[in-house]
Formats: sequence, C-alpha cells, structure tokens
Amino acid sequence: MLFIIDKIIYWNNHETILFAVEELRRLMREAGNECTIQARAEFTSRNEKTNRVILLTTNEYHSLKDMKKAITINADGFALVRSENDMWIIGNEPRSILYGVYMYCKKQFGYQWIDLEKETIVNDHSVTKEELYIHEPMFARRGNIIETINDPSYINSLIDWGVKNGQNEYFFTFFLWDEIKSYVTPALRKRDVHVTLGGHSLSYLLREIQKDTNENTLKQDEKLKFFAENTYLQDKVIQKIVASCLENKVITRISLWPEDIGIDEKNASGFLPTYIRFTEKLKEALGKESLQVEVEYIVYNAGLSWNMLEREEQTEASTQVDALYAYWGRDYSSAIDSSEPRQVRANQALQDWNEQTKKGGKSLTVLEYYSDHFMLTELFPPLLTRIEQDLRDYKQLTLNGVLNLIVPTHRKQQYSELEVNYPWKWIHHFNNYVYSRIAWGEKYVVIVEEYFTVFNDDKAAFHEMLIELETLVSQHTKWNVPLFPARVVDPEKVHEPMTDLKIPCYLREVYERLVKWDMKDIESLLVIQTKDNFNTFTPKEMMSIYFYYLKKGTKIYLDAWALKDEQ
Repeated sequence: MLFIIDKIIYWNNHETILFAVEELRRLMREAGNECTIQARAEFTSRNEKTNRVILLTTNEYHSLKDMKKAITINADGFALVRSENDMWIIGNEPRSILYGVYMYCKKQFGYQWIDLEKETIVNDHSVTKEELYIHEPMFARRGNIIETINDPSYINSLIDWGVKNGQNEYFFTFFLWDEIKSYVTPALRKRDVHVTLGGHSLSYLLREIQKDTNENTLKQDEKLKFFAENTYLQDKVIQKIVASCLENKVITRISLWPEDIGIDEKNASGFLPTYIRFTEKLKEALGKESLQVEVEYIVYNAGLSWNMLEREEQTEASTQVDALYAYWGRDYSSAIDSSEPRQVRANQALQDWNEQTKKGGKSLTVLEYYSDHFMLTELFPPLLTRIEQDLRDYKQLTLNGVLNLIVPTHRKQQYSELEVNYPWKWIHHFNNYVYSRIAWGEKYVVIVEEYFTVFNDDKAAFHEMLIELETLVSQHTKWNVPLFPARVVDPEKVHEPMTDLKIPCYLREVYERLVKWDMKDIESLLVIQTKDNFNTFTPKEMMSIYFYYLKKGTKIYLDAWALKDEQ
C-alpha cells in the first residue's frame, strides 16, 4: 500500500533544494499522488492526519529540538527516516537531498532510470517500510569525462540521468566547455554537481593566448618542455584558467594534462616534478582569488610512455594537489591484479601513487575507459563483471574516486557502411549504467536484475548472452599495445607482420558465435534505425541491433585482416 503524501516541506531556498522539491512534486504527480508545497515556516503547524515529506540537510535535522533519531551520514550520502506520518529526506548537502528524492521515489512508487531520457514505473515493486535507510557512495568522485562530444542535448541528458543514478562530477576539456557552457551550465548548477575542466587542452589554451598576444605557436617537443622551461607562458595559461573560474562559479576543479604524446628517455627525467609544480602554482593562483577550486595532475602513459606513469625515486607526490591515474592499453579481459607483465607494472604504479598521495594528505582518482569507443572500438564489449570487480578492487585500495571516459566512434571512410548508423550512445551506455550505480554504492545483483527485468521471460537468456560476449569480445583489447597506435579495427594502419597474434582466428571465433544467435526481424528494424533514435525501440530490439552491428563489424574486420595476411 502506498504512503500517500499530502505536503512537501522544504527547509531552505538553495537552488538545488528547490529543484529537489520540483522533482519530487513532478514524480509524485506522475505516480498519481497530488500534494501541496510549504516552506519551513509551516513545519510546526501540522494536522495529525497529514502525511508529509520533509527535505533538509543533516545539520538542519540535528538542530531540531524534537529530533527523533540521531544519524550519521558519510560523504554526499543521504538518509530516509520514517517517523509517524512524516518521511524525512536528509542529506549532507543539497545535492544529497536530490539523491534522496530519487531514491524515495524509487522505493515508494517504483521509478527506474535505466536508459537515457526514459523514466519508467515498475508497478509490481514492493513499497519500502523501513524506518531508517541510509545510503552512502562507494567513491567520493563519480562521473563522466567528456572530451570532444559537442552535443549539448546529449550532455544535458547525461547529466540528468547521471544524477538520478548517483553521479556527482562532469569533466570537460576547455575547448569543449567554451562551446557548450551556455547550454549545460543551468543543468549543472541546479543539481549542484562538481565540474572539472582540463584534459588535453594545453594546445587550445596556448592558441587562445596567441590570439591575444601574438605569441609564436609552440612545436610539439616544446609543449612537452612547457612545464619546465617557459614560465612566461605558464603564467599566461594560469591567468587564463583563473579567469575562466572567475567567470563561471560552477567550476570546482582543474585537471590540465600534458600533450597526448609520449616522452622519450632523454626528456623524461624531471618531467613529472616540473609538471606537478605547475599544478601547485595554479592552485596557489586560484587561492589568491579566493576561489574554492581544487587542482590535480595526471600520471598517464601517453604514447605508451612508462616515464609519464611510473614515479621515479626523486619524484614526490604533491602535498597541495590531488592526482589522477590513467593507464592506457589495458587488457579488459583481465583484472587489475592480473599476472600479465604490463598490467603488473601498471598496478605497481597505481599502488605506489596511491600510497604516496596519501602520505602527503591528498587523494588519488582513477580514470577508466569503460565507455571509450576508441579504446574498446566498434567491437565494443559489455563489461558488467569487469566493472564490478574493478570497482571492488579500487575500493579495497581506498581510492577517492573512479571517473568513466566517454569517447564516440572514430569514423573511417573505408568502413562507413558500419559506422553511419552505429548507435554508439546506446551501446556504451550499458557500461556507463553498471559503472555509475556500483560507484554510487548499489549492489551488483540489484543493478543487473533491474536492467534485465524489461526483457521479461528472456531476461536470463540475454543476461547470459552478455556475459558470454564480455568474455569473448573483451579479449581484443589485449592487442591495443602491440598494435599501437593502431587497434584491432585498424588493419590498414598495421605495416609490420602480425601473423603471430592470430587476429583472424580470434575474429572468426567471435563471428561464428554471433552467427548462431537468432536475430529474427532485425532487417525490418534496420530500415528505420539511425544512430540516435534508440529511444524509439524497446531494450530487446536495441540489444538485437547491437548484436547485429557487432556481427557485421566482426565480419568486416575479419575479411580485412585475412586479406592483409594473404598479401
């Protein structure tokens, strides 16, 4: 039986709390529960027959003289407290209250937010009767990195969906931010989420400075030396970043990375210390303007350069700024503690940086590639069990956060028949869904059960198919390093003999397995399917379309590799 609500009472006028009230009223109304809204002044004037939902922060709750239960909530978690005719939604900060609203509506009315721009109500859910429910996240930082996707409508959908599933951070490059900020700032601000700017934006910032000062453009090797030698340009870049933060107060962190190119042995010594010092100078400059903006540096094997990932003995982790760790070239068919030599080395670097940042009183976050179509390619693997194990392993290391990178497909003319209608936004979303909800602190079995419920009698079959696909398709990522800078989908870029890798044999195995799956009626769907109209299809239909593109891509690349081996 539903607990029918008569009133929503909110405690203060913070923009995010008012948005939480708006969302709660909307969701209740759509579930058939009309109610009124009242401010804090009406809190004491109650009717014993009135059922109320009360929204307030943890500090506000603890200040009440007639507080029913003392509660402790960590990070940006929340509590749902039922007391007589009242339901209290209590959050450590305004955004936490918004999380609590979504969880309350999920428990009370059966709401689910699985697909982008789709809000469903499961009618056979069991209404919660808990007196106290406390939810705390697995990680402090949870969200998406978006480097190049100039699609404000899609990004706003990601933000809306992400907060409903516990995300709290969105990371943009400076060049993308300048294109989309006017479109996405309102959505970010009213949800009170963290906004990080940076990424591979150094060239862009230098070009912008050049427009203003007529400075000469730096060459690639000069950009690597930028952090060590050119203090004049460093100051100009810092001034530009400070100006961006002053202009838009939604920015909460800067994470500016070196160029995405490897560094050779002769230039490696001293690179990380000078880069880290630059980020500390940036932090100092932001502090002088009284800006509450965090700063971090990245340790990352750009161009497969271990010198940019591993810490030399003389390199110390900063005591002023945080660190972001990214290992490119991972084999996603194996765990982070696998015995594969490269992964052993990468894991040792991760543990070393984690230990050193903690010693300095700072934190480490990991960048993962679960939604990266460049790393994972158009032969895109579902990674449900990998993500689940990864996040458990990262949690055991007590990392501060894990962020998931979203990268679209890289279109190539010779394979346009595959890519023109390839629905990459839907295909990567499954991994983003699993990542987001586990990072938010939800149980894996619940996440999987809710996702496959819509498949009705076929849910067990589709679940098994995705598990099988993960095991089979994720194996191709082990070739990202030996083929670098090519991938398994780039046979035309490989100029050295690679017959020992036995790539055609592998692709043939994948293709033969996919051929056995019955994809009936798929041709009729493809007539109307485009890359962005995935919301017009059912989840089962989209899963079949995904299988179709996976099979088609496997055949295309199998033929291309076989032809190459014959030459």
